[in-house]
Amino acid sequence: MKRIIICILFLVFQTLYSQQLEQKTNYIFVQGSVELKEIADQASLSFNVRGVGANLRQAVENADKTTKTITDKLIALGVKDKNISTSSFFSGENRGDKAFLSSSRDYQANISTMIKVDSLKLLQPVLFAISESNVQNISQITFSLKDEVSFRKRARVEAALKAREKAEDIGKALNVIVGKAITIDEFPPSQTNAMVRGINASYNTISVSGLQMGVDESIGSGFFAQTISITSQVYVTFELK
Repeated sequence: MKRIIICILFLVFQTLYSQQLEQKTNYIFVQGSVELKEIADQASLSFNVRGVGANLRQAVENADKTTKTITDKLIALGVKDKNISTSSFFSGENRGDKAFLSSSRDYQANISTMIKVDSLKLLQPVLFAISESNVQNISQITFSLKDEVSFRKRARVEAALKAREKAEDIGKALNVIVGKAITIDEFPPSQTNAMVRGINASYNTISVSGLQMGVDESIGSGFFAQTISITSQVYVTFELK
């Protein structure tokens, strides 16, 4: 019922708005669109550790001990303690590689740990430290910005300015003056986070996925110089004087 009322109100508003525009035909409708690019300044990844034991407790303790050994290494490298967290946990019977004549591997525990690296200079040492440890795999690396809110705001403002500039260019060509904005509609900014696929400990290889990743030549080419892009669009109706 509430949805029906909202739809009715929207139709009434749309009708009144259309009538208003019909009464006032001196307007121009333009789109402002921008794409901004910024070099990523932080990255996130996770790694998975597996422990086995004769019972669940031993399996969990085994996985937890290995995880702590790795996180201690990362903290020593400069990763902040607050940027390390457990992302998932699983334990149960080991159905894959039990010992044939022993119960020492009857149970397993898997702990996934999320790492945020807020200084990309640390990313390569962190990656190598994890890959050299007893981990099952390292997940994809996601590059992002610390101040994403300001980045989105800048895109929104520049899109609005672009709409104004476009309207004034058209107005100048047609010898009319562009006045105040009558309506403004914004499309939510779309952001592309560069990502790198994970590392499988069994193969010890690294591959890069093609998600609009770029390299900032000013800081040198490299695996970690990734570009984040954001696109913002606004539709504006301006009054013509």
